[in-house]
Amino acid sequence: MGLLDQLSKTISQVSDRAKFEAEKFQKTTRLQGEINELRRQIDQKLMELGQRAYDLQRAGQIHAPTLAELAAALDQLRATLVAREEELKQAQSEVYVEPAPATPSSPPATTIQPVPISEAPPIASGPKTCPKCGFQMPATAIFCPSCGTRVGGP
Repeated sequence: MGLLDQLSKTISQVSDRAKFEAEKFQKTTRLQGEINELRRQIDQKLMELGQRAYDLQRAGQIHAPTLAELAAALDQLRATLVAREEELKQAQSEVYVEPAPATPSSPPATTIQPVPISEAPPIASGPKTCPKCGFQMPATAIFCPSCGTRVGGP
């Protein structure tokens, strides 16, 4: 075999290998995408199933201790979420106030106090109960995070 024949054979082998690897990559990428989509669909259906089981348990149509425990934990998490959202609103409304320049007769300021932007009424302490579903929520909640019923505000 001549040098050109050997070179042609080598180029052909490299080309075949590159084609194989490209097709393999394409196939594995497509399959990975299909697998990820199926997992997403499974997760979505599990979320729907969980929401329906939660709704049925809250309506008293399912009486399973494990579901009751999970529903209570979910209620507690939602109440905590509402409380943290209220804390976030308070933190976001704080503004830095420059201390007044110290005069020789006054002691230097040692602490900086945040001041709310709006003059919001003080936050009531203790949770309140939704009249529709019985969910325990912060006293400042306007809507029930469980069922959406308006429970306060203007």
